[in-house]
Amino acid sequence: MSTILRRIVPFLVGVLSMSAATAALAQADPSWPSRPIRVVTPFPTGGINDVIARIVAEHIAPRLGQPIVVEPRTGAGGNIGTDAVAKSAPDGYTWLASSFPVMSLAPALYASLPFDPVADFRAVAMTASAPNLLVVSSQLPVSTVAELAAYARTKPQGLTYASPGNGSSAHLGSELLKRSAGFEAQQIVYRGAPPALVDVMGGVVDFMLASVSLAAPQIKAGKLKALAVMDTQRSPLAPDVPTLSEAGYREEPIVPWFAIHVPAGTPAAIVQRVNREVERALKDPDVRERLEKAGAKAAAPASPEAVDARVRDEVRKLGQFAREIHLPKQ
Repeated sequence: MSTILRRIVPFLVGVLSMSAATAALAQADPSWPSRPIRVVTPFPTGGINDVIARIVAEHIAPRLGQPIVVEPRTGAGGNIGTDAVAKSAPDGYTWLASSFPVMSLAPALYASLPFDPVADFRAVAMTASAPNLLVVSSQLPVSTVAELAAYARTKPQGLTYASPGNGSSAHLGSELLKRSAGFEAQQIVYRGAPPALVDVMGGVVDFMLASVSLAAPQIKAGKLKALAVMDTQRSPLAPDVPTLSEAGYREEPIVPWFAIHVPAGTPAAIVQRVNREVERALKDPDVRERLEKAGAKAAAPASPEAVDARVRDEVRKLGQFAREIHLPKQ
């Protein structure tokens, strides 16, 4: 046995040394990028995920010296495109235009996923967030979250709220609001946010968590009232609307976010370089303005490690919350 070990150990040491050298070379490769980069968006063209990816890509492509091609791969609630990136080569040439639904929420929604959002990906950078507004009809006799909760308690069956479906940020955020403010409300599912908002304005449904870009014009027209922004900071598109915390409720809101992820194993040097370029882009006034027009807010600087930690934390918290509200898995 000792003779075999004496022969095998030098061989293993050599293999490990070669692997380490190869990894170091990959992380220090000065030629990257030497060909176009592909960004997979797992949701339809024209949606906010796609728009944010294009805004950021257009800005950083010249600095990287290569085209960045945005490629929609939709289906299965974003899981098809996300899985395609998870299984692609970790060479820095395939990115995922990631977001809250496919990274933090998917494990709580699906009994079986073809990818692991924690183990199969490495975060690169946050790009933006798109917080929701709590809105009610201008005819509803409430002007604050506390008044909405008090009004709900006068209704034997509670209130109703509009949502595009189970597991959406509007659904989970509304359930979290109910728990925080201590009132009852029944979800009414709609095929999309616009028709839901029409029924809120008409008083058919009592309230809704709607994107700032969708709700702001109706608030300005006097058809809706905004009671709170579901974020830790006020929205530049609705600066007069208090945050949920400012309204007196301390529970951390659910905030839809957008980022860039790459397959696990992508060289750290590439990850760090793209992180720097994204952060540089998000400081540009033109980029910030374009994001705001799309209903999003440029993300604050965050390291890849911080984004990874956020995803891990949200997967855990949302999984627990989904169990608490008995959210069925698909």
